[in-house]
Amino acid sequence: MAIAQMNWGRMKYPADDPRLTEFLNSLQEVYRLAEIHRGFLWRIPDETIASQLKASGFDNRISATVSLWRSLDDLQDYTFQSLHGVYLKRTSEWFEPVEGPQLVVWDVDENARPSFFEAWERLQNLKQNGPSERGYGWKR
Repeated sequence: MAIAQMNWGRMKYPADDPRLTEFLNSLQEVYRLAEIHRGFLWRIPDETIASQLKASGFDNRISATVSLWRSLDDLQDYTFQSLHGVYLKRTSEWFEPVEGPQLVVWDVDENARPSFFEAWERLQNLKQNGPSERGYGWKR
């Protein structure tokens, strides 16, 4: 067994706005560090997630990541103890506040490859119904 996760946010500015430069320039390094971190299994490639966001009717200010990890502990370690955590503390500089959860986690087989559509549905279920087998946050 493993876990899948999706996190999302809405950027305050269009991608070409200089106020997003530092954040956008950090993404490749943050993703690289995720991919070599203990417990990382897979993530939806940038081009694919962008295509799935557009197909779902979201504008280009939505940022989302869908990935698989061996355990919630591995994901938490990466999220808070790596360079990702440094940028996470600065989220309010680049992202608008959103209503409801920005993270959903669910149990999967290690070979699962969930789409953004599936993850978004699970996030909406979490928002409407609270934690369940369909999805939860940092705590079950």
